[in-house]
Amino acid sequence: MVLDAEALHAFAGHEDVLRGKRALLTPHGGELRLLGERAQDVARRLGQVVVLKGARDLVTDGARQHEDAHGSPYMTKGGYGDLLAGAAAAFLARGASPFDAGVAAAELVGRAGAMAAALQGESTLASDALAMFPSAIRAVAPPRG
Repeated sequence: MVLDAEALHAFAGHEDVLRGKRALLTPHGGELRLLGERAQDVARRLGQVVVLKGARDLVTDGARQHEDAHGSPYMTKGGYGDLLAGAAAAFLARGASPFDAGVAAAELVGRAGAMAAALQGESTLASDALAMFPSAIRAVAPPRG
């Protein structure tokens, strides 16, 4: 499962519900503070993968870490987190591990956002990045399993 936004608020303080489950959490910095720790510590404590959204997305399972620098400063608008969560869920559904799904989703959304920003500039919206998914996905497909 992929947990973002209100789902993160809902389980804050009730993290035991994740025990034994396979999840990918996609908080931004403010949502991560709900959990009270650094992304690596949250991932390790919960036994889950965390994708910390930011200028550079950080993907960690507590032991491994990947930083994705793709993207654009114009991607700080609503909807980009939804693209990330949806892409991660799609990669999970195709059999990728949560860590690989997080890495691939961060890279896909970042690449698509950069492509859209090159065309649209500051007016770039998440829907513009979504329209670039077909071009960006060719370089991103994660390994299965």
